[in-house]
Amino acid sequence: MAHAFDNRTQLTPPSKEVRHQTLKQMFEKRDRLTQQTGHYCGVTELTLRAADPIKYERFYNKLHAAVLAARESARFVAASPGSREMGESLWGLATPEGDTLAVSLGFLSHTAIFPVSVRYMAEKEYDVNDGIEDGDVYAVSDGLTGGVPHPGDFYSFVAICYEGEIVGWAVGINHLMENGAPVSGSWATFSVDTFMDGLVCPPMRTGRKLKQESWWKAIWQRRTRAATMNILDDKMRLAGCAMVHDATHKLIKEFGLEYYKRATREIIEESRRMIVDNMHSLMVPGTYNGCAFRLVKYKGLQQIWSHADKNTLLHIRASVEPNDKGLLVDTEGSSRWGYHSYNATPGGADAALFLGMMNSFAHNTKVTAGIELAVQRHYPSGSLYNPDYEFTSNANLWAQTVSLNSIGFNAISRAMFSRGYLEEAFTVDGNWGAWQGSGQTDQGVSYGFTNFEWLGGTGRGAWCYKDGEPIVWAAWSQLATCGDAEEFESCVPPLFYLGRKLLPGYFGHGKYRGGPGNSAVHWCVKPGKHIAVTRPNGGLSCTTSVGLGMSGAYPGPGSFMISARDTNLPALIETGETPRDARELLELVDAGKLEVANLEIWKTDCPELALKDNDLFVDAAGSSGGWGDPLDRDPALVIKDLNDGMAPRYEFTANLYGIVATQDAAGVWTLDADATAARRKAMRHARLADSQSAQDWWAAERTRVLARDFIPEVREMYEQSMSFAKFDNEFRKFWQVPAAFNFPKE
Repeated sequence: MAHAFDNRTQLTPPSKEVRHQTLKQMFEKRDRLTQQTGHYCGVTELTLRAADPIKYERFYNKLHAAVLAARESARFVAASPGSREMGESLWGLATPEGDTLAVSLGFLSHTAIFPVSVRYMAEKEYDVNDGIEDGDVYAVSDGLTGGVPHPGDFYSFVAICYEGEIVGWAVGINHLMENGAPVSGSWATFSVDTFMDGLVCPPMRTGRKLKQESWWKAIWQRRTRAATMNILDDKMRLAGCAMVHDATHKLIKEFGLEYYKRATREIIEESRRMIVDNMHSLMVPGTYNGCAFRLVKYKGLQQIWSHADKNTLLHIRASVEPNDKGLLVDTEGSSRWGYHSYNATPGGADAALFLGMMNSFAHNTKVTAGIELAVQRHYPSGSLYNPDYEFTSNANLWAQTVSLNSIGFNAISRAMFSRGYLEEAFTVDGNWGAWQGSGQTDQGVSYGFTNFEWLGGTGRGAWCYKDGEPIVWAAWSQLATCGDAEEFESCVPPLFYLGRKLLPGYFGHGKYRGGPGNSAVHWCVKPGKHIAVTRPNGGLSCTTSVGLGMSGAYPGPGSFMISARDTNLPALIETGETPRDARELLELVDAGKLEVANLEIWKTDCPELALKDNDLFVDAAGSSGGWGDPLDRDPALVIKDLNDGMAPRYEFTANLYGIVATQDAAGVWTLDADATAARRKAMRHARLADSQSAQDWWAAERTRVLARDFIPEVREMYEQSMSFAKFDNEFRKFWQVPAAFNFPKE
């Protein structure tokens, strides 16, 4: 069979005339035509679709089938559970400029960064200086030059050339189990700058002719702790790209090069138009503001890097503003970048933001770069999302950019609720958790790991008409699954599951409650020479995930972790009474049955925790927010939660929901309807008695503002946010402060 390598090319051979446009020229033309016409690449008419719609759709279906087939075949080459069974992977086909044409299942929004990597290669003239040949393989994991969300996500780009011209890119992505940072795992929680982020590479050629160079294997072996898994995941990405590469060549031969080039432009323009129409149909004009917060607790933990020895309260602020072109997402007023691992780049911010945008507006059209053309983004220079210092760390930007997505997603949910689309209106928290670390066996074999289970499946927030569900939701993927416990045990030899459960009461309360989050108990057995874990969670127990409770409900509680070291677990095992979730562990400790010399509840990021034989650690994450006033909840639903074991203890539940119930000898709860009605009436009257007018509240809070009566982290947060004109103007107008008012740096 003739292979595509017969079309191998160096675009600008020495002493030869340039036959085709360079990548840089392609970008200049694309940008100019799109800007001048308002249509992608100047495509004002969908001529191919109009002339023969069946042929046009057949063409696209073959593109789409190629990337779907790549995922379903290539992921079984992988060794990591995250890639193989949890949806932490994706394959796509892009234009020469990196604009998405078709994507597989997986974490869709990562396609927003494809043009960032290719634009960097164009600006640095890779094709002019080095030549780009058919089947060349490029690796990318850098946020600044490649747009990658965090170094734990790794991208493979394969050039598709035809008759001496770059016609597209096959792209494969997956989330690594370990990426070689000082803090082991795939999110380097305590990085100060990019030099601590792990294996970070700008777009660089690592292979030719669909085959990686020999030295590339050595990079994985020498620079990461999970070399075997990373090497096989690299093979997985390339295997899928090779399938897409081959399918694209066959498609061009079938339809012709000119048809291919025109059709790919029309496909993106078609989806852009449909997405803009969807936005106009679903959004109510106006400005949707939202905020979220994330604590970076480095104080006392950065003994070497003194400039990073501080706590920082990140302010994630955004507005969603529908307009004629689609909508604008403006992040002005968010915190400035800092010496921590939670900074983003514009590409990384896009990868989070487009989670909600794709799910909401690309539901009835082809998923292409059209969505990116319909959403204008404003990431002010110097901010958390667009640092003006090129060496910031973005190792764990996902911990706060998911909150940015939640702000956008909830804005859309509120708009659709206003339009009357009740089945689409639900609360989005994006409240994920994970744990990671490294170890060394008795034989001296080192390994690294990340457990993705509570990232793979979380609770969906409450709808405006029913409760949310557990596990079924993952804002970052269409494929929610927490994976098999046995898969993760194989990755971390000393750690075994004692239990993995839904956690009772672990949700946002309201008229309709959110889906409950999850908890698991891990038991350390024969740890070898060393094992230690950290947690890079998105949600934290010390702050809400997003500043939002829909229609008076509570937000979902944040993620937390418990470490129980030096325990009497063997004695407890003999009785057959071992903890299976966080609540059970604490109840056993309170009852004196589980003895723990060192018990710590981590409500924020924890330093690396070394574990010994019979130590336990518990993780809990994935809760979601409610909708509506808890006093409006149907009492029968509260009783059902009590009888199903899904509610917290009766006293808490009764005080929150205003119910009165009795429990019989069999443990079954029965509602006292009359007493419940009277209690709820009394609680509403008590609310009125405790309340104050908005005018009085504003006056009291304004006094605090004028006195700058805030803890240092909040003072600095306001000082940073007010360094941006938009937020400064909003703050001054709302609080009516003097012109000279500011928050000076201490």
